Amino acid sequence: MLPRRLLHPPAWLSFIILLLAGCNLAPETGSPNMKLPASFKTTGPWKVAEPKDHEARGNWWSFFADSRLQELITEALNSSPTLEIARQRVQEARALARADRAGLFPFATARNSIRRDRSSDAMAFQFAGGRTRTTILNQLDFSYEIDFWGKNQNTAKAGVLRSEAFEAEWQNVRLGLLSELAMNYFALRTQDAQIALLRRTVEVRSRVLNLARTRFTQGDIAQVDVAQAEVDYAEIKAEAIGLERQRVQLEHAIALLLGKTPSNFSLPAMPISGTPPSLPLSVPSTLLERRPDIASAERRMEAANAEIGVARSAFFPSITLGLSGGTQTSFIEKIADSHARVWGLGPAMLEWPLLRGGAVKANADAAQARYLQGVAAYRQAVLSAMRETEDALTAVEVLSRQSAAQDATVSAASKALELSQKRYDSGLVAYYEVLDARRTELRAERESTRLRGELFIATTMLVKALGGGW
Repeated sequence: MLPRRLLHPPAWLSFIILLLAGCNLAPETGSPNMKLPASFKTTGPWKVAEPKDHEARGNWWSFFADSRLQELITEALNSSPTLEIARQRVQEARALARADRAGLFPFATARNSIRRDRSSDAMAFQFAGGRTRTTILNQLDFSYEIDFWGKNQNTAKAGVLRSEAFEAEWQNVRLGLLSELAMNYFALRTQDAQIALLRRTVEVRSRVLNLARTRFTQGDIAQVDVAQAEVDYAEIKAEAIGLERQRVQLEHAIALLLGKTPSNFSLPAMPISGTPPSLPLSVPSTLLERRPDIASAERRMEAANAEIGVARSAFFPSITLGLSGGTQTSFIEKIADSHARVWGLGPAMLEWPLLRGGAVKANADAAQARYLQGVAAYRQAVLSAMRETEDALTAVEVLSRQSAAQDATVSAASKALELSQKRYDSGLVAYYEVLDARRTELRAERESTRLRGELFIATTMLVKALGGGW
């Protein structure tokens, strides 16, 4: 048993220990002063976002009401190697955070040993030399470092913040991968629409070519009209074949995102149609709550701030207390005997770095520099988020107006083709005018399809810029 006076230290000593244990040398953490605008440059209306970065995010892809896209995203969430890497980094960071918290608790070590030895009988002042004995030791050692300066507390805090930063990075990787998958999917569907349009055009050109040959045989048109129809048919057919190569490349890109080999993946043709959904938008300040990259930068900044406290604590002494107890005997039958009990208080180790060649101050300066780097990285993440959102909002707004104008162009081109065909049938114009009108209509339809696809992609980019989920 411990002496009574060691079990009951003076009240003033307990007060001092508690007071010192409450010290924390880490500076106060404050978010950098970011002056954000009250609204985006693009006209609203704006909706205040509700989820924070730590809350579960909604399935933003359901806004597009595309069952095939939802199937692909579910598959990517379950089998993407990129997501698995990020997920395991989170698990690693959580484990390291638990390890960093170990310093807040006492350490216990059990020692069990059996030793048989003989002392020398040829030593001066040796009592009972030349004897052989057996020593059986069962001992439990406790050690605890009193956290006077908050070193262990700040180490644990930094570990938790780093693990939260990795979780935010995992959310960022997840959002980036799924948005890239959606953009590739919409690009592929746009290619499908372009290919379908060209194939229909090839069929029309084929019928026109056959009709031109028939009319030439009947003497109604000149041979040059047949040659122009043949050139037009060959050009459209070659262009349709060229689009197939681009589609295959997009299909391979989707396979990679799903964690599959291209040979084991295929996506049936499904031309893009309709318009993308109108998404609820957010005011700029809510980006700080929703963007996972901003959340990651903020956590890393706070972790670096806590590490300043760890570095500063090296200027002051550290005190580690030790306590041990157990039994020691040479006879196994007396291992539980009260006479075999042993205990020890100590060592009470005091370590105070006095001369380290400036290393302690250098480490503190380095920690301060890492914190300032984190502040700058946080500010850069916010500025990048604002730019990406402004770009996406502008793209959606401009493409919506451009797509509507292009639809009107398609309607006008179709009407012009109809009039040209009637004029040609009446013998008023040469066939090249009809071909020119057909080319104009095809260009207008292809541009309309392209703009529709870009609008879907821009909407996906807006989802990503706003942090995903509502």
